Amino acid sequence: MTLSDLSIKRPVFTTMLSGLLIVLGVVGVSSLGTDLFPDVSLPIVSIVTVYRGAGPGEVESQVVKPIEDAVAGISGVDTIQSFSRENVGLVLVQFKLTAKLQDAVQEIRDKVGSIQGLPREADAPRISRLDISATPVLTYAVSADMESSRLRQLIKDEVEPALAQLGGVAQVRTLGGDVREIRVDIDLDAAKAAGVAPAQVAERIGMENVDVPAGRFDLGPTELSVRSNGQFTSVDDVAALPISRNEQLGTQVRLDEIGTVTDGVADRRTVARLNGREAVVMEVVKQPGSNSVLVADVVKQRMETLVPEVGRGFEASVLFDSSGLIEENAHEVWVALIFGGFMAVLIILMFLLDVRGTIISSLALPTSVTGTFFVMYMLGYTLNQMTLLALALAIGLLIDDAVVVREAITHRLEKGESPVDAASKGTRDVFLAVLATTFSLVAVFVPVAFMPGLVGKFFKEFGITISAAVVISMFVSFTLDPMLSSRFSKRLGPDAHAGENVVARKLRAFFDGLERLYARTLAWTMHHRIKTWVATLAIIAGSL
Repeated sequence: MTLSDLSIKRPVFTTMLSGLLIVLGVVGVSSLGTDLFPDVSLPIVSIVTVYRGAGPGEVESQVVKPIEDAVAGISGVDTIQSFSRENVGLVLVQFKLTAKLQDAVQEIRDKVGSIQGLPREADAPRISRLDISATPVLTYAVSADMESSRLRQLIKDEVEPALAQLGGVAQVRTLGGDVREIRVDIDLDAAKAAGVAPAQVAERIGMENVDVPAGRFDLGPTELSVRSNGQFTSVDDVAALPISRNEQLGTQVRLDEIGTVTDGVADRRTVARLNGREAVVMEVVKQPGSNSVLVADVVKQRMETLVPEVGRGFEASVLFDSSGLIEENAHEVWVALIFGGFMAVLIILMFLLDVRGTIISSLALPTSVTGTFFVMYMLGYTLNQMTLLALALAIGLLIDDAVVVREAITHRLEKGESPVDAASKGTRDVFLAVLATTFSLVAVFVPVAFMPGLVGKFFKEFGITISAAVVISMFVSFTLDPMLSSRFSKRLGPDAHAGENVVARKLRAFFDGLERLYARTLAWTMHHRIKTWVATLAIIAGSL
């Protein structure tokens, strides 16, 4: 017993199976995220080292070269690129696509951490994966009735923690505004007279501004850890710092005697204004793989409640919202998908000239599409340009199998067979043809999903989605279509088309004439095989 015969004899089972496919698809599409592109992790790791005051040559020889030598021996490394700039060195390590990136990042951390001889003045190297999705989903310009430095600190203390704890938010970056800075301006003449060098001042400040363990204190059965709190708490503490001691005179030289200590701001490198007022730019970055639209909606809702909570003239305006672009792109593809589906059904109606047959064939579209949504949900895909493009392209393919099956059933109905026999025998007649057509499409699109390189990573979801859709459409054409045809079709006799309207009669006459023309053309080619071969070869040569 074939699958189509089982579906015909068990209509309730077939209906419930198709209903289950639709329900699972609805559950899947309601849980799918929406994004612009698939979640693609590039196999690139960046190593950034800040070495303040160093030129490009020093950065290359003292920072970049040791890091390159350390990571060159890691397995799976494809290429290493380095860039030396003033104050900073950048090393980009690109791995092969087969390498496990998590293990590679950890190995790089171990190798870089074991490097001996990096300058003490250089910051610790920052190691991170290059993530193309780590772009801001929302950018705000924030202003308030206060100084720029206080506004920036307000954002750091209240706004950033409130947004960072939201689901899907990876980081909140603050740009612009004044940054508080304790400035020490040394009077070189006074320092020279006191016998103090500027480097000695910097070293002394660094040594004194620390908290260090001071042992322990036994209190009966309890032991308490003791720390010496030596960090500066005010500008006066910094100004009163003793820099050196004159042993002959028994006096100390304090910092405020050879320089000026002020509580100011760092030199500005960026400027932001909102409606003519000083502003601070705030960028919200989503976590890799999270739903960009959902993250943007959650952040905007939280910002609406934060504005009145913060008060003090706090105002936040959206400068850039990537979720709007994503929703617009998704909407356009949805429109193309739905419009293409209606046009496919209209074309089927024009050729079949049978409302019942068109409805039965067109049911393959929603069933196959919704079933594909469940497959996407199980594979962790999102509704992005690649998956929606695959569905839009597959719309014309999803109905093909159902149309072929329905046409074979209609052909037997016109011979006078009963609907049940016509459904069973007609499906059996084209079973291998439909199977071959479907797996031909799968053989084309599945390799697309496994193309090498970064292109293959982007097209993986495209190939898998369209392959799953055509396989589900084949299943529907072998189960739902024969069952519905056996129940809702009617036996067609010689005068079955007698009561058709004028439009249907004209279309049928046109199609009959087209069939006769094709029959004559086929007969001519069969009797003139050499001329047919020559014409075919000429067309191939002309196309080349």
